[in-house]
Amino acid sequence: MDIIGILKARSKDLEPYIVNYLRDGTPENLMEAVRHYPRAGGKMMRPVVAMVTADAVGNKGKQAAPFGAALELIHNFTLVHDDLMDNDDTRRGMQAVHVKWDMPTAILAGDALFAKAFEVLADLDVSDEKLRSLLRLTAQSVWVLAEGQALDTNYENQPNITIKDYIGMVEKKTSVLFAAAAAGGAIIGGGTDKQVSDMYDYAILLGIAFQLWDDVIGLIGDEEVTGKPVGSDIRNGKRTAIVIHAMNKGGRGHPKFDELYSILGKADASDEQVKRAIDILEEVGSIDYAKDRAKRYAQCARDKLGCLNDSDHKRFLMALADFAVTRKS
Repeated sequence: MDIIGILKARSKDLEPYIVNYLRDGTPENLMEAVRHYPRAGGKMMRPVVAMVTADAVGNKGKQAAPFGAALELIHNFTLVHDDLMDNDDTRRGMQAVHVKWDMPTAILAGDALFAKAFEVLADLDVSDEKLRSLLRLTAQSVWVLAEGQALDTNYENQPNITIKDYIGMVEKKTSVLFAAAAAGGAIIGGGTDKQVSDMYDYAILLGIAFQLWDDVIGLIGDEEVTGKPVGSDIRNGKRTAIVIHAMNKGGRGHPKFDELYSILGKADASDEQVKRAIDILEEVGSIDYAKDRAKRYAQCARDKLGCLNDSDHKRFLMALADFAVTRKS
């Protein structure tokens, strides 16, 4: 199945809600910063999940488009602030917002995107009861996402983070918007309580698989394809599943692991040092560990789709789980 082609086709239904709502505003430098990431596109996986799920349970994908667009604006808001916190210079092959403009403008651009998302939600053509459910789901998801981002930042300075800790953080930081998309799409489509619950669980598992694979391609991917600097997690000292696995395999006093620890979190590490850290992570099997675990989560996500009747929409969601752990960017 051509996942990228379907994502692009579905994205066309989202453009009016994203482009039109970001058309006007002042001052111009702020508006240009607001439009910077949405204009670059991206996979739009979250809004497409919302639309496809609404189609899978009730053929109401287009009705779910504003909800999906709102989640995409929220996702872009988190990217602006995430790049600022991680000191990443590029995103989607472009300069990060805080680099192209400045830190205050980046903070304001993120805030503006967040506000616009709720304006889009107000245009949903659903019953008052469903709208309240969707507003609550969205607001709660952003709250949980903030918790996850805080944990991610805190873990950089904590040496004894476990894989369980990391997966719990990923559920909050990455999975929760996927879950909001899937559950919200099921609500809009008129799904049963079980379908709403199972689709939420599907997306939580999908998000974990997606993030674990992101960790992998963040170290061994092609920078021209990913659009992000390879190895930035090393310089930032990120406690990813890959790094945690390596730390569990070898402690200080072993020359190889001492070398790895000396590079992790070194903001001015040279490209050669970063490459050496990645080589060590490969040698001790930590990158393969993350790959295998991502694929297991993807399979668990597929297993949750038994709540849906057979359809092209269900097959897309199955294929999306495969795509999450085979993609190059």
